[in-house]
Amino acid sequence: MKELPGNHRQSSPEDERSALRIIQSKFNDFVALLDGNNSVLKEVSDLEDKSRTGEGLDIFYVREKLALIHAGVRAIIDRMVAVGGAKYAPLYDRLSEIESGLGKYLPGLQKVEPDDYTIPFDRLTRERVWSVGSKNAQLGEMKARLRLQVPDGFAISAWAYRRFVEANRLQSKFTELMSSANMRSYEDLVRVSDEIRTLVSASSVPAEIAGAIRGSLADLKRRSSAERFSMRSSAIGEDTLFSFAGQYASYLNVRGRELVDRYRDVLASKFTPQAIFYLLSHSLNEADLAMSVGCVAMIDAAASGVAYTRDPVRPRDRCVLVNSIYGLGRYLVDGTLTPDVFRVSRDDKSIQGMEIADKPIRLVPREEGGTTDEPVPASERRQPSISSELLLELTEIAIKLEQHYGFPQDVEWAIDKRGRLYVLQTRPLQVLHGEPDILKAVPSSREAFLCGGTTVFPGAAIGPVFKVSSARDLPNVPEGSVLVAQHPFPGLVTVMKRVSALVTEVGGVVNHAATLAREYRLPSISGIPCLDRLSDGAVVTVDASAGTIYSGALSDLVSARRADSSPQADLAIHQILREVLSKIAPLNLVNPADSGFIIENCATFHDVTRFTHQKAVEEMFAAAEGLKGKDRIGVRLDSEIPLDMSIIFMDESYGKYAGRDSVAEDEIPSGPMLAFWKGVRLEGWPASAPPIGRRRIFGTTAEGFNRDKTAEYSQSSFAILSREYAIVGLHMGYHFTTVEAICSQDLNRNFIRMQYKEGGSSLDRRVRRVRLISSILSAVGFDCESAGDFFKASISHLGQDEVIDRLFMLGRLAIMTKQLDMALHNDQIAEWYTQEFMKKLINGGSA
Repeated sequence: MKELPGNHRQSSPEDERSALRIIQSKFNDFVALLDGNNSVLKEVSDLEDKSRTGEGLDIFYVREKLALIHAGVRAIIDRMVAVGGAKYAPLYDRLSEIESGLGKYLPGLQKVEPDDYTIPFDRLTRERVWSVGSKNAQLGEMKARLRLQVPDGFAISAWAYRRFVEANRLQSKFTELMSSANMRSYEDLVRVSDEIRTLVSASSVPAEIAGAIRGSLADLKRRSSAERFSMRSSAIGEDTLFSFAGQYASYLNVRGRELVDRYRDVLASKFTPQAIFYLLSHSLNEADLAMSVGCVAMIDAAASGVAYTRDPVRPRDRCVLVNSIYGLGRYLVDGTLTPDVFRVSRDDKSIQGMEIADKPIRLVPREEGGTTDEPVPASERRQPSISSELLLELTEIAIKLEQHYGFPQDVEWAIDKRGRLYVLQTRPLQVLHGEPDILKAVPSSREAFLCGGTTVFPGAAIGPVFKVSSARDLPNVPEGSVLVAQHPFPGLVTVMKRVSALVTEVGGVVNHAATLAREYRLPSISGIPCLDRLSDGAVVTVDASAGTIYSGALSDLVSARRADSSPQADLAIHQILREVLSKIAPLNLVNPADSGFIIENCATFHDVTRFTHQKAVEEMFAAAEGLKGKDRIGVRLDSEIPLDMSIIFMDESYGKYAGRDSVAEDEIPSGPMLAFWKGVRLEGWPASAPPIGRRRIFGTTAEGFNRDKTAEYSQSSFAILSREYAIVGLHMGYHFTTVEAICSQDLNRNFIRMQYKEGGSSLDRRVRRVRLISSILSAVGFDCESAGDFFKASISHLGQDEVIDRLFMLGRLAIMTKQLDMALHNDQIAEWYTQEFMKKLINGGSA
């Protein structure tokens, strides 16, 4: 077999075709990477726009965009590894590091790491949120860093949940059943829920977890003397960007011997019908959201409630909104009772307003465990359920929490029988930027049919009335109806995307259903007696902004109210988005020539996209130049330009040109190649170096010609092409020019990269030629680098016409500088040529 110079074995035709298939595969990954890069940057740009305007910004939007960006960046890394090999695999580690800072905004990004099965609140801060859930972590945070009075307790970690699921081999069954659920069918949600909860209830709590629970319980009893406990869900992702309000179970007044069983019951509540709907409607993966549980010393509450650090509908009032009832707080958050409502000034702590409700019952602990209703004495039913002194203390705590977390808070609290105030929970509160104008667009000719309701979420909607009393009515709720209930109940969330408005007779703005209505941006009213006056099927217009209901359809009112309920971002979402953007948008890796342009310095998603874009171009460039047998695999270009050039088409079938010796210039289906070659043809093939004035410099000089160039001189030129992509290697004499480009309608994909090296003259003359080329290309926007006679330049983000013009110019320049190094005896001559070429190229015609 014939040996090539350097004793390298000549490749076989099959080897060459195999090499072609490999580079075609790399090319496909390369193009996909560039497209993915462009898509990710567009999504980031959209987020930045929403951060500035607030228009269309809500929880769903942030999560959807963040999920798209995250998936896009991971796909880009997959493509980078395919193009460049395993040396780029450490990008996955960088992605994980960035993800760890985004996990609280996109549940499921942060993996559950090994941890203790139980952890006392004393050892928790908010940094442990991905081990113990937000509810538990914030109790530890408030206790450790704010020194607030919170009940003692311990967390049962997400790692314990993982162990429970693994030990009972449940995950595959969960996944199969969840994938079978029809989100739009309440009956199907109930079916899946019943099957999964039966599986959980029949499973054993592993002995090591049960032992850890009993051990932590004994420690808690020693610390607090508590004998009764509450077992509260604290799922990963709960009470963060996603509220999961009321979706999971909590158990009150639990005796010590019941803790392990109640722990399993809380785990099962991860799969209530409403929780399954919430997961599916937010496109969340159940397997990513482990359930942590909090065991908390029980507070025998004289009064309980919720404090909003801002009015979620009218935040400009600068008031803390306090809702309060007698007894345990469950009847407030589940909507059973209408609470007392107090508006307390954030500035001077004065009470700006109060509405004292009739509170006929209260929920209290039973001696034998669990809870029961207790009638409130008639003399107390219409009395304030919290004193002015404790109201002031609560207001100060609420403001302190908002200052600590940096955005409005939803704070649960309780006062024990000795008058001590405890904070039970805090989580982000959605607050509207704008405020509804209740006088706006009220029809002068129509009187309100019902009025006096409390705005839960503003806006207006039209629809037929549909009354519900329990979850059994939900399967029959028609699309677009106005849903009317006596009081909220957990299953309502499963129809919130289906109905046009929600009206309840009982309840306020702080129950779980109200939280979910705001999250789903559903116009809603509470506290308006209506069941006896509204008929099923009657068409009404609900003006939630004003707390009124009109008979009939008032389209003008709905249109006028649209701004009230439009997704103008609330304060918490704005703060969240700023934090999200800080992890994804800044660009730290700017200059590829810097020593710091390395994987380890990718600190944001934008850095990852910038790094992979640059390295993908370099890898594709190297792969194309190193393709074996380019001259034998390709088809010869039929041209008057005397270059032995092989054409390889990346997006055409190999067989299309089988049996052909050549392809004509006008058959080339590649925009960038045609533009470049048009410049080559315009200049034509030079017989000698260009003139200086009246002189011509012919031939070559002997200086610098003492190296053996035979093998290099014999290499043919090549072009690897697709419709929008070209990499062209010109081997002309003793210098090599390689140009790579994408020319498409999308400027974010477009780039040109040029590499120029070697020559036949002495080094000083070759260096002068490099300086000449650098001066010309710098003048038209290229970033240029050189080292000796090696030169490279690049430019990106050009419009399609700009790419064509510059490629046309590069084609001309490639011919104009052929053998030019022979003429560059000194700097003065080099400068003369530089100026002449600039006049001709930059001031001359375009492609």
